[in-house]
Amino acid sequence: MVAFSAIDPVSMDVKASTTVSGVGFLLTNDSTNNTVDLTADGEVCIGVSAGESSRDADGTLETTGATVSMFPLGGVMMVASKASQTYTTGLTVYAGAGGLLTTTAGSNKKVGLYIGEGITTSSSAGDLVPIMTGASVIA
Repeated sequence: MVAFSAIDPVSMDVKASTTVSGVGFLLTNDSTNNTVDLTADGEVCIGVSAGESSRDADGTLETTGATVSMFPLGGVMMVASKASQTYTTGLTVYAGAGGLLTTTAGSNKKVGLYIGEGITTSSSAGDLVPIMTGASVIA
């Protein structure tokens, strides 16, 4: 499966002290600084990382002045999941802490609907799962 459905990525500035460690992480806006940050519980997701944030000359992820390519929500995207999540076809999924997808509602904002077959993710975070992001919540 293609990671992102024919959506062109956009380059975004990353909030100082934040690093994006790979593809599929949920991003939110940090409007006071015109930057993006990894989602936290209760935050609205605006896009999904297309890769890791920029690195310095030594190959270390930058923590100041970093950029990241991001796919705006819309269509089917492969999104990084929290560890040990059980997904069933059509399940509503949410933006959780650390920029990871969760099945826990609470105060978390909707990212979309799980569209794969029934699975349980591994005991470590980061498994990519297919999400139809057209059902995200913007407020």
